[in-house]
Amino acid sequence: MKYILNSLVLAAFVVALSPARAATDKGEFGIKGIGATDCATLVREYKAGSPNAMMYGGWLYGYITAMNQVTPDTFDLAPWHDLNTLTNFIVDYCQKNPRTSFGQAVFSMTSALKPKRLKTASVPTNVSQNGKTFVMYGDVITRMAETLKAKGFYKGPVSASNPEFTIELSKAVKAFQARNKLRETGHPDQFTLFRLFER
Repeated sequence: MKYILNSLVLAAFVVALSPARAATDKGEFGIKGIGATDCATLVREYKAGSPNAMMYGGWLYGYITAMNQVTPDTFDLAPWHDLNTLTNFIVDYCQKNPRTSFGQAVFSMTSALKPKRLKTASVPTNVSQNGKTFVMYGDVITRMAETLKAKGFYKGPVSASNPEFTIELSKAVKAFQARNKLRETGHPDQFTLFRLFER
C-alpha cells in the first residue's frame, strides 16, 4: 500500500515539476538552511536515523506554513496529511531523484498538493474513535462524508456548518476500508484518507 501511495504522489510530482517561484528575472533564488541539502544525503540520513531528520521535518512544515500564508485562496495546502506522510512522499521522491535538492522536492510536492487544498479557514475538530483522539479540520470531515456518500458507502447527513465524525460515518469508513483491503478500524488514518481522496 505504501508503494502505491508513494508512486501516485511521485507521478503528481512529475506533473508539478516546473521552474520554482522566481525571485529574479532568471528564476533564481536562494534556498536557506537544510533545504539546500541534496536528496541523496536526505535519504541516507533518514535511513540512518540521523538527528537531522527532525530538521528536515521542521523545514518542510515551515515551508508549507509560509506557502499557506502567501498562496492566494489558500488556508492549508496539506489539510489532512501528517508530517510522517509528507516525509514519506519526500523520501520516496528523493530516492528516485538523488541529485535534486530537498528544497526542490518540497517545492514540487506543494505544487502537487495545491489542487486539493483547503481554500477557506476551517476549525480543527477533536474526534474520538476506538479510544484514540485525533484532530481533523471540520471541512475535511465534510469532504470525507461527501466522498464516501458519492461512492455509496455513507447514507447519513452531510453538514458543512456543523461537521461531526459520527458512528455512522465511522461505519462508512470501515466499509470503505474493507472494500479497499485496508485495515478495518473505522479510523480515518492516512492510508484511508489517501485512498479516499486521491484515487
